Amino acid sequence: MGVLVTLRVGPVDWARFREALSWLYTQRPPEWLSHRVYRSEADPRMVLVIDEFTSHGAFHEFAARVRPEFNRRAGTEGLVWQEEVWTAADAPPFPGA
Repeated sequence: MGVLVTLRVGPVDWARFREALSWLYTQRPPEWLSHRVYRSEADPRMVLVIDEFTSHGAFHEFAARVRPEFNRRAGTEGLVWQEEVWTAADAPPFPGA
């Protein structure tokens, strides 16, 4: 079972952040299973990234490799990223899923 990683950052320049994401996708390792990006309705400069990786270690290896260049491209150098790693709970399945 993989891990879910949530990362919150902002305020960002969305056009610049979006362009940096395009670069990031070219760096994708096979351990990166899924990815979604959301912007806050209250303040669209605030971004939430939700990634799934095969393991906590795989995420950290990838992040260590790409983070400096991503932050440079995205203009997020000096911003605080709120990062959390989640594991699946034994909750009952959602009906119809």
